[in-house]
Amino acid sequence: MAENFVLVHGAWHGAWCWAGVIRQLELAGHHALAVDLPAHGTNHLDPAKATRALYVESVVRAIEDRNLKEVVLVGHSLGGMTIAGVAQRIPQRLKRVIFATALVIADDSSPFVDMGPLMPPEMAAHMHGLAEGASAFTLSAERFRSHFIQDGSRDLQDYVLSALVPEPTAPANERASLAEFYKSHVPASYVFCEDDIIFDDPKKWQSFASKLRNPTVSSIKCGHELMFTQPVATAKALADLAGG
Repeated sequence: MAENFVLVHGAWHGAWCWAGVIRQLELAGHHALAVDLPAHGTNHLDPAKATRALYVESVVRAIEDRNLKEVVLVGHSLGGMTIAGVAQRIPQRLKRVIFATALVIADDSSPFVDMGPLMPPEMAAHMHGLAEGASAFTLSAERFRSHFIQDGSRDLQDYVLSALVPEPTAPANERASLAEFYKSHVPASYVFCEDDIIFDDPKKWQSFASKLRNPTVSSIKCGHELMFTQPVATAKALADLAGG
């Protein structure tokens, strides 16, 4: 059965990051669309003006403008915050939400609040702009290579690093009212990356999946940047989960 995938990127990335996965999904007969969130990729909004609501609205608009239905909505990393908000807005258009090594934010919380207890102390030193209260923050190349895409070649690391952009600070700081998401009956899934060491211990990602109601799960042997290092396995995992 052909599925309709809408793919949402995480911090610093853009729709471009899903190119390999989209190709694999299309080869398998599915339809796939990736969205640039505000201030990412081809969307050149001033990062200081970005909000969580604008992130959600950009995805809702992409789905509604194309009149997409039975959508399998996928969010990577910080994109988990966005897809939960979309699921609140248009649950009737969704078949499933899939959190791909993504944050699942508690109701009335924020990404930074929920990540805080999991984040190793030294990680803060690699986040540039947060301490100064800047409108956007970046991640050091050193940390990205060693903890995000450690399973990729040096050339692949260089390519991805060259395309990353500063991440707006406000959306990651905003508390989100997600009560309706947790009350909804949109089926949910979680993709675990067995070597995702952003928080040092890959098992810490289980704390996010545990917030979902009876999620189906899949596991891939890779680090955090699954769409780059394992695009074939990622597409297969998404397709398998989409089928229920």
